[in-house]
Amino acid sequence: MEVITIISQVLLYVCFSLLAGSFLLLLVPNNYRPDLRISKGFMSASVITVPIVSFIPILDITRLLAPRLGFVDSLKMVLTTYTVGTAWNFTLLASVLLLLLMLVARRSEQGVFAFLGIGLTLGLILTVAWSSHAGAVDPVRGIISDFIHLTASSIWVGVILVVGWNSVNHHNWLKFLRWFSMVAISCLVITAISGLMLMSIMVDDYPNSWRVSYGQGLLIKHVFLLPLIFYAFVNGALVKSLILRNSHFNPIPWVRLEGLILLVIFAITAVFSQKSPPYGNYMSNEAVSPLFRLFHDEMIDASSTIAFAGNLNTVFFLVLSISLLGLMGWSFFKKTPIIISFFFSSLCVLSVYMMLMVSVVVR
Repeated sequence: MEVITIISQVLLYVCFSLLAGSFLLLLVPNNYRPDLRISKGFMSASVITVPIVSFIPILDITRLLAPRLGFVDSLKMVLTTYTVGTAWNFTLLASVLLLLLMLVARRSEQGVFAFLGIGLTLGLILTVAWSSHAGAVDPVRGIISDFIHLTASSIWVGVILVVGWNSVNHHNWLKFLRWFSMVAISCLVITAISGLMLMSIMVDDYPNSWRVSYGQGLLIKHVFLLPLIFYAFVNGALVKSLILRNSHFNPIPWVRLEGLILLVIFAITAVFSQKSPPYGNYMSNEAVSPLFRLFHDEMIDASSTIAFAGNLNTVFFLVLSISLLGLMGWSFFKKTPIIISFFFSSLCVLSVYMMLMVSVVVR
């Protein structure tokens, strides 16, 4: 069931992104973006998917209660008394309204349709933030920070995915970069700030959280931000420079690569969000992450803490990380297939992760 839940969370994040990106791009004048092929069927499928995949956690709770209360009574209880169930009722309502909007909207009303669509999409994101782990720990700060985090990341990822996979051409790319670069930078900053707010709610001590699976997921997610920021810079400043020199340069493959890394980050987020957040006096030797155990097999308890001590292995992985970062840049200028650049990116992430883990000392 955990695998199904993880897949459902990834699909939920992707659907939010596709909807937010599509509606935002529909508001942008045609001469400020490439020509796009965004069908109502594509958007409707995303809307229909949202209440289906967000129902999985409800089904999981119902399954646990069913042996004692019966499936039907358990489902009624979850939908009417649990926060996750109440939030899902509003998710279903907002999804139905958004689907009806898509059915009745006319092509001549595209601006109004997109504006209302963004509003309802934000409503869907709010219902998910309402039922989040952070919302359960701190109802005010948790819901607000999770809503802002999901919204900013959905807008950024959504535009990247829609432009990367639904563009007919790369016309007006420089005009597109002028406004989207500011949007992407704003979303990155907002995502970072809201992410720090979420960490302050869910994690007592970030380095010490690396000992458990939730903290390991956070660390890997954060390390993946390095290649993401690199390709965001590539798709902004470097692509602009190349297009000015060569108008036939096609930037879309590199946008797809940035989108692929964002999808990997979504997947990592879905995996570690299923683990127990490391707040409070949570640590025991049995709770230590198998990944952390690969590097440290000492006895660990609540009194154990993490410190850092550089060594030759640290230097080796630091040099390797910088070299792989250089190979990522080389692959761009040599116009290699994006799978090669993604391979270098993954190796760079692994090298940075290894550098941090071999520098850790348990006391």
